[in-house]
Amino acid sequence: MEQLLGSLRKLMREMGVEEYAVCGGHAIDLFLGNKTRPHKDLDVAVFWEDRDRIIRFMLHTGWRVFEPCGGRRLHRIRSVADQRRARDNLWCVAPENGHYKFRWCGKGRYTARQDGAEQGRLDFVEFLFNRREEGDFLYDKNPVVRMKLGRAIQRKDGIPYLAPELVLLYKSSSPDNPCYQLDFQNAAPQLGCEALEWLGRALHSMHYGAHAWEAEVKRLLGQSVAAKPLKR
Repeated sequence: MEQLLGSLRKLMREMGVEEYAVCGGHAIDLFLGNKTRPHKDLDVAVFWEDRDRIIRFMLHTGWRVFEPCGGRRLHRIRSVADQRRARDNLWCVAPENGHYKFRWCGKGRYTARQDGAEQGRLDFVEFLFNRREEGDFLYDKNPVVRMKLGRAIQRKDGIPYLAPELVLLYKSSSPDNPCYQLDFQNAAPQLGCEALEWLGRALHSMHYGAHAWEAEVKRLLGQSVAAKPLKR
């Protein structure tokens, strides 16, 4: 993991994009300080203002760049002017990557199949584009849910990563995914009171009390509060 994230840090520096954060399962590992499970890809949170810069750089260095366009189809971007901005993410695949197979479907669209192998080197990266406003990081599924940028982007050994409670909120949209469930089980008990409170409110805003994680967050928060020493 250290080699992979070190390569990402070098790539972002060469690209000239200073504000980014590792997200997904790698962010949970950075928060916990150890590898908790295999990861088949690398997700990186960036901001919309840097989208064109990222596309130009990746194309210039020989990477293939795709944007999802619905129906499990991908549109291959060949220039900044060629993008459709149909989704808030980009798939970037290095020429030497043999784990992804693409099939042309006509009209500039492709399907992709990944062999499920763990990613060991920086030959694939998914950029996830986000918005910010007045110093806040906005949750893309509901901009009312937000977090101060200084808290949303944390660091471990010089690597920026998205706050674990924010990562778990994103993962809450697919609670049946066993990897996401494992991330929640590993990370949630390690969150402090403030992070648990934020996650509980955010889960309630998005799922109106119907998400199983909300009850677990409440239980953990109760334990955390009870463990605090009384003030005299």
